[in-house]
Amino acid sequence: MRILLLSLVLLFSICSFAEKDQEFHTQILEPTGGKIEVPQNWFYRERHGGPYYVWILSKEDPDKGPYKTGVKIQSIMGIEEKSGQSPESFLRSFAAKKKKEVKVLSECKAQDQGLFTRICLETIEPAPAFGENQNFRIQYSLFWGNGMDLAVVMVSGTFEELWAENEQIFNSMQAFEFIDMKRFE
Repeated sequence: MRILLLSLVLLFSICSFAEKDQEFHTQILEPTGGKIEVPQNWFYRERHGGPYYVWILSKEDPDKGPYKTGVKIQSIMGIEEKSGQSPESFLRSFAAKKKKEVKVLSECKAQDQGLFTRICLETIEPAPAFGENQNFRIQYSLFWGNGMDLAVVMVSGTFEELWAENEQIFNSMQAFEFIDMKRFE
């Protein structure tokens, strides 16, 4: 019993040390000049076209197939112009649809963050690309521009059983800067 207890304490200490010792670097989100702190060994990809920009930051190489742990940030411009819905209405509809389709763990009320307002939703949902019984735990952060026809969706996720070891990383990455306003002065 004593050995088991000592083993658990050692395992917890190693896990805690690994989280605290995680090295991050600043990744620039081009072309907006935004910034996000990313674990040193993660991969970065970007795709842009027409009215949207997409950035993928993942633990696994996304060029080799679906990643298991990562963050995807997508911005969509001209929502109202194209859909007739305001960015806020568009994102609230997305959240309402998600709530009907998957298990919701938590959600947050609208928070004014200056240029954007944010709502969030944390879910458990199937991960069919990884097997029939595999689930992802996902945190959606949904931002709409205050006075801008712009929406930003940040999806942070991993397998349900890997959430605890990645949650602190995801929380750190939530404090990203979408636009470097100095570039546009």
